[in-house]
Amino acid sequence: MRPQNYMAQDDYIVVQATYFSDHDQDVVVNLYQPLIGPVALALYLSLWQTSHAKPLRSDRKKQTALMDLLGVDLDTLYDARIHLEAMGLMKTYTAVDQNGRYWAYELYRPVAANAFFQDDTLSLLLYDRVGQTRYDTLVQRYTIHTVKAAAWQDVSAQLLDVFQLTSVALPAPVVASQQAVAQKPLPEVTLSDGAGYDWALLDQLLSRSDLAAGQVAKNRSALAQLATFYGLTPPVLARHIMQATSPVSGQLAMPRLKQIIEQTYAKQRPHLTAKTDAIPAATPKAAGSIKLTAQQQTLLQQAKSTPPREFLEQAKHAKNSNLFVASSETRAVSQLASRQVFDNATVNILVSYILQNYDSVTQALIDNIANRWLGENVNSPEAALKAIDDYQAKQRKPKPRNGRPSRQEATPDWMKKDYQPTKETVSAATKQELAAQLAELEALRKEQSHGTNE
Repeated sequence: MRPQNYMAQDDYIVVQATYFSDHDQDVVVNLYQPLIGPVALALYLSLWQTSHAKPLRSDRKKQTALMDLLGVDLDTLYDARIHLEAMGLMKTYTAVDQNGRYWAYELYRPVAANAFFQDDTLSLLLYDRVGQTRYDTLVQRYTIHTVKAAAWQDVSAQLLDVFQLTSVALPAPVVASQQAVAQKPLPEVTLSDGAGYDWALLDQLLSRSDLAAGQVAKNRSALAQLATFYGLTPPVLARHIMQATSPVSGQLAMPRLKQIIEQTYAKQRPHLTAKTDAIPAATPKAAGSIKLTAQQQTLLQQAKSTPPREFLEQAKHAKNSNLFVASSETRAVSQLASRQVFDNATVNILVSYILQNYDSVTQALIDNIANRWLGENVNSPEAALKAIDDYQAKQRKPKPRNGRPSRQEATPDWMKKDYQPTKETVSAATKQELAAQLAELEALRKEQSHGTNE
C-alpha cells in the first residue's frame, strides 16, 4: 500500500549509482520486463534518460511530471517504483528541506545475463513467468559460443609483451581517479524484508504445487530449522517440500521431508577442504578481553558462516578423513539446533569442542555441555569460547583433598628407627606382692575346678 507521505506534488531527483549501456538495456527489456511489467520498465528507462552523474538543485522536478510522462496515477507510479526496488534496479531515499519533501531515485544497472541465469531466485522467477519454451529461447539468446578448440594453442600476446611500465607505484592522480569512478555494488535481489528467511519466495515457488494452503505456515518453525541447519535456499527447500507432499491430500509429511533432505545432502554434500585448510579445533581462548589467534578467528568465522550440518561434516573430516557422520550425530546436533537455545554459530563451536576430545558427537555430550553453558549464560560463539577457556583453566588447577585440615598422628617411640628398649629394676616388695596375687589366682582356679568335678 502506498505510504501517505508519498505525494504527487513532491519533488524528485535521479542519481546514477552505476553505468548503463546498450547491453544493459537489452537485458532489462528481455529478462527483467516479464518480471516487473511494462510500466516499471518505462519508468526505469525514462529515469535513465533524465539522470545526472551529479544532480543539481535545478534538476529537481515534480512527480506529476513522471505521472504525465507515463500516463499513470500516483498508485501505479508507486507500484512501478517498488517493483524496480525489489529487483535491485533502483533504491529510493527521501529527505525534507525548506522546499518540502523530495525523493532521490538511485539507479542501478541490471546484473549481467550470465549472472541472471545463475541466480536461483531470478532464473526461477523468470521460468515461472514465461514458461519453459520462452525460457529456453532466452537462454540461447545470451549463450556465448567460444571459438576455442581443444587442439588449438593459445598464442595471444601478454600485456608486458606489448607495453612497458616505467614505474610500479601508482601516482596520486591515478589513485584518485580509481576512487572517483568506483561504483556502488548492485543491491541483492530478494523478496524478503531482510529480517529472516525468504518466505514470500518460498510461497510463490509452491503456489503451483500440490501443497495444501496453510501447510507452510503450520510447519514454519520446523521448516526454518531445516533450512538453517542444512543451509537450504528457498528454491532447494521448495523442491524437497514438493517431494514430501501427498498428491492426494496435499499434506506435508515432515518426517519424510527430513529424510529426503538428509539423503540428498549425503549424496550431494559439498567438497570437503583438505586437512591443512580444515576447521581447527576450538582452542581455549576467549573473544573480547583475550585476543584471538589467527586459528581462532578462522574457527569463529567458519562457525558463523557455515550451516551446522555442513560444519559437522567438515569438523569430522578435519579430525580424521576416514571418519563419517553417523545418523545419531546428525540427529543429536539437529535436536540441539531445534531447541533454539543457541544460535547456529554457537552450536558449531560446541560441535568443534566435542570433536576436539572425542571421535563422535553424542546426545549425552551435547546435553552435558549445553546445560553447563546455559547455566553460565552463554549466548554467542564468543561467549562459548570464553566458557571453554574458563572450564579448561579450572580443570588444570590442582584440587585439594577436602576442606578440613589433615590430622597429624603422633608417632610412637617403638616405631622410630633409633628406638632402644629400656630395662627397669623390680623391687623385692613388688615381687612379693605379685607372687601373692599369683598364688591367690591359682587357688581360686583350683577351687573352681574342684566344684565342677563334683
